[in-house]
Amino acid sequence: MCREFVKKIREEEKNIGNMPERANDVLKYFHIKDISSGVPIIEILTKLGFKIYQSDLSADGLSAYIAVDPKLKNIFGSNKITCVHSEDNIGHKRFALAHELAHYLFDFNEDENLYYYDTYSIKEKNDKIEEKRANIFAANLLMPKEAFIEKFKEYKSLRSKADIVNALEQYFLVSSTSVLKRLRELDINGYNNYME
Repeated sequence: MCREFVKKIREEEKNIGNMPERANDVLKYFHIKDISSGVPIIEILTKLGFKIYQSDLSADGLSAYIAVDPKLKNIFGSNKITCVHSEDNIGHKRFALAHELAHYLFDFNEDENLYYYDTYSIKEKNDKIEEKRANIFAANLLMPKEAFIEKFKEYKSLRSKADIVNALEQYFLVSSTSVLKRLRELDINGYNNYME
């Protein structure tokens, strides 16, 4: 059951350096092998009991938020909801959902607290370790290292750098910003030199 998985993953190491492994734990638990249509982040959150919504969050400058609160059950049919900004592109919405999943898994414990709220805004510069960890988890969940490198090698022969980024963006269903950050982050065999 998901509850046991969540309990187990919360007991594992959750430092920034462990995020690739934790993301892989999620992929394994949900038996996600084929990511040619993107990692099914909505399916993962739904199986964990979340209701997912979209709304205009521009007034608050947010990309997403997560809420765990027993009072939500009467309104939404679940005590767990997450919401993304309706005007963001699909890739950014998916990243924001994966980011909020990281907060749920690593910054909240249902056995100790009934409530948890978190917001995600790319406009705010946030150097908190929890935010960095959530971003690294999201990147590793949506663009697993081995699959990303494999696809980069496959697309490397395309005409331009923009074509490569676009192909990776479409394969993983993420934003071009996420692809570019992932390329810089991995820098395997001088990929960054190739992209310059």
